[in-house]
Amino acid sequence: MPSADASQRHATGKLLLVEDEMTLAGPVMRGLEEEGYVVDLAQDGVGGEAQALSETYDVLIIDWRLPRMDGRTLIERLRKQGCTQPILMLTALRDIDHKVAGLDAGADDYLTKPFSFEELLARLRALLRRIPLAAHVSADLQPVHLHVGPLEMDTARRLVSYGQTSLHLRTKEYRLLELLLRHQGEVFSRSVIAEHIWGSIYDVTDNAIDVTVSGLRQKLTAAARANPKTAYDAVTVSTVRGVGYYLHVSSVSNNPPETQP
Repeated sequence: MPSADASQRHATGKLLLVEDEMTLAGPVMRGLEEEGYVVDLAQDGVGGEAQALSETYDVLIIDWRLPRMDGRTLIERLRKQGCTQPILMLTALRDIDHKVAGLDAGADDYLTKPFSFEELLARLRALLRRIPLAAHVSADLQPVHLHVGPLEMDTARRLVSYGQTSLHLRTKEYRLLELLLRHQGEVFSRSVIAEHIWGSIYDVTDNAIDVTVSGLRQKLTAAARANPKTAYDAVTVSTVRGVGYYLHVSSVSNNPPETQP
């Protein structure tokens, strides 16, 4: 593992590594500590869950294949229990279905084994950039209950409902909705959205942002149609062309909002 001269070390952050293969975990821990990180280790899924919920970490690094509880299940359980820290999943599984399953479970990024230490550091830096930005934008990491019209979000339990309908959102959709809910009526540019949700304006394409916005809009529209008798206003994500996106509430009573182009 590469080491840094003490005068060059600038990395800060507390990490939890959940990995049972000590031939990997040992060198990774030493390398990260040489870079200035504080690193705790858990060697199975059950221990990882207990450790993640009992301490405060900046990033969680979780292997897919773990004893007692696999990494995908661990991530799902942590998200349901209100864990909002960025999660990097490690996996030896290269097929796209496993990568998608890990992201859908709540991971923010994945790294395929074997990986270079420099790439691990780069991924961690990207994830850690989200933390000061979130604090700057809105001190977002505090659990609260958010709502507008029929739309409600419990950030402590990561639950979202629209009238009587529960919304099942992908991780990026959830984060976008939370950002817009915390700043109702405020327009966010693509760059701010990219940095807030993906960690960098360089690590995301315009198409990825479009897909996330479109997916959230579709789910809001479907929920509005599933609650036609509510007296609530309709809620959707609107576009200010050339500027960005904001959460729009329209007084249309029984008419669901139309998806923006």
